[in-house]
Amino acid sequence: MKLRDGIAAGMAHLIQNRLRAGLSILGIFIGVASVLCMMAIGDGTKKIIVDDLEKLGGANQVQFWTRTSIWKRRRLVRRTTERYTVEDAYAIEAGCPNVLFVLPKNENYRPHLVTTRYSSQPSPHLEGVTADYALGMHWEIHEGRFLSENDVENATQVCVLGANIANELFRDIYPIGQEVKVRFSWRRPPVRLRVVGVMKTKGSSLVSWRSLDNTVCVPLTTRQQRLVGTRYISTLVIFFQKGVDVYHIIDTVKKVLRKRHRGKDDFIGYRIPKRSIRQLERIEKLIKIALGSIAGFSLFVSGIGIMNICLVSVGEKTREIGLRKSVGAKRIDIFSQFLTEAICLCLCGGVLGIAGGWLAAHGMAHLAVRIVPLVPDWPVVLSVPWMVISVLFSIFMGILFGVYPAIRASRMSPIDAIRTDT
Repeated sequence: MKLRDGIAAGMAHLIQNRLRAGLSILGIFIGVASVLCMMAIGDGTKKIIVDDLEKLGGANQVQFWTRTSIWKRRRLVRRTTERYTVEDAYAIEAGCPNVLFVLPKNENYRPHLVTTRYSSQPSPHLEGVTADYALGMHWEIHEGRFLSENDVENATQVCVLGANIANELFRDIYPIGQEVKVRFSWRRPPVRLRVVGVMKTKGSSLVSWRSLDNTVCVPLTTRQQRLVGTRYISTLVIFFQKGVDVYHIIDTVKKVLRKRHRGKDDFIGYRIPKRSIRQLERIEKLIKIALGSIAGFSLFVSGIGIMNICLVSVGEKTREIGLRKSVGAKRIDIFSQFLTEAICLCLCGGVLGIAGGWLAAHGMAHLAVRIVPLVPDWPVVLSVPWMVISVLFSIFMGILFGVYPAIRASRMSPIDAIRTDT
């Protein structure tokens, strides 16, 4: 009897007992599918956060914001007096070698009105930025151009609109060259701005909970001199080289700011976008360990069931084993026949578990978007390494729980096996 004949005999026995084999496969299927489903949803969540950071300029940045007051134990201690300036941004670029460039910007949080001859929009997100803003934020121009260095230096009355706000203000009219009026207070006259560009659609941001396409970008100096009347900067976005420790960047930036602000640093606050990814990775590792432990236990229980099925199969085929040995079958032939049954059961469970995990992950992603509409689409990332690990682990489970029944069958005496009544 050849080895392939023993393998074929093992698979034929599974086909003859399809219901019993299917119930044995079910345990492996559920364990593998549940783990892969959670991994796919978790990796999809990580992709959402990474993509959202890319919308805001990528992970290699740190944002310095202004702390206007100091609090301890929910009580106000004191107010801060120092504020960022445009000169601070230039000093950071000159004094920090690992910094690529700095984006000083002012964001508007006060009610205002943006109007045109055709429509109006209350309180869109109005930002005073520099010419490097589009480069740093990975934002592409759809029509026209972005703000130039000349616009910033001369405080020209121009603006660049996001896709949504351009559509709301001008509808079907070509927006480039049109006039926009921005009014912060009814006591002050509106400021007229000429539209020089429209940005491509970018979507919403999870960090700011707003649509980035409702942004109006004006030159930083125009906002300071003509709209608000202040020389201070609310936010400094520091973009640095890949591979550089973000805390080293923070220390060097703080050192530059302390020199320029008479040794004071109580007004400096910062936020690290990359920290969100690291925290997510830690949570993801804990979830994977927990799910892996639960799945390992369920697969162990399923493996015991497969071993039980294989032992039953050995008992049913006792006379067949005796006949095969009496006509010349070797131990390895009998061993391979019964080990093949166990491996095939686990392998089928693993392969079907991959398909089941993929379907379950898509179902959960669709349900998550319906219940919590934070993003328009929840990606499902089923990585190839996890699929390979699932198949290899299934084969390992088949070998682990199929060896004992296979050894027991191969060691049977042919005479005793033929004489048995079962």
